[in-house]
Amino acid sequence: MPLWAVIPAAGLGTRMAENAVLGCKELVQVNGISMLEHTIQELENAGFEQIVVVSSPNKPAIDEALVNRGVKIVHQAEPKGLVDAVKCAREITGAGSCLVALPDVMFIDANPSADLMANFAGETILAVVQVEAPWGSQLRDTGRVIEMQGTKILAIAGKKPDENFPIGELRITGRAIWTEAFWKNHDNSEVSTLRKLASEQKLSSTIVKTKYIDVGNPEGYNYAQEIFNR
Repeated sequence: MPLWAVIPAAGLGTRMAENAVLGCKELVQVNGISMLEHTIQELENAGFEQIVVVSSPNKPAIDEALVNRGVKIVHQAEPKGLVDAVKCAREITGAGSCLVALPDVMFIDANPSADLMANFAGETILAVVQVEAPWGSQLRDTGRVIEMQGTKILAIAGKKPDENFPIGELRITGRAIWTEAFWKNHDNSEVSTLRKLASEQKLSSTIVKTKYIDVGNPEGYNYAQEIFNR
């Protein structure tokens, strides 16, 4: 049975309030295309035909942008975090594995969703990238993988959003396939759930060779604009 892809887009986006379009950071444009559209195109190019966008009743501009786009839309009544958002999507997708794609990150010359599908073997799997200079300088120290064994992720560091990400280390990219094992272990926090799976050696990875830009913060947004406006 083909996997569904889920794009969570109901968050408040407080870091990007000044740049948001009609109150939606997902509609911020890079290279003439909204980040939401970049993400949809990435998923389509990876072979996904079933895509759910989790929006908010307070963000009608997203619904309007997706008219006749061929994706399903479900609303998260309140911004209760990523796990709750994907849980809302499961009202449409049903049980089983799904690919989760955050729309505030972009990738240059790579399709991490396609890489995930190529390496998916039934276990929860995360796309990770080795952070390099100069593009790594706009990243904060969150989602850092600190212990690996082959392709297994054994430990993930705590968030340090006020510190720069260490150049050369591995970072989770905002692309993952969550399986039923994730849902059986979840505690409404994706980070602690992934840590639990890692501690049990039930969390896999695929390393994506790409420049990675976090457009969900002003520094990353400005960096992305510089790249495409050169």
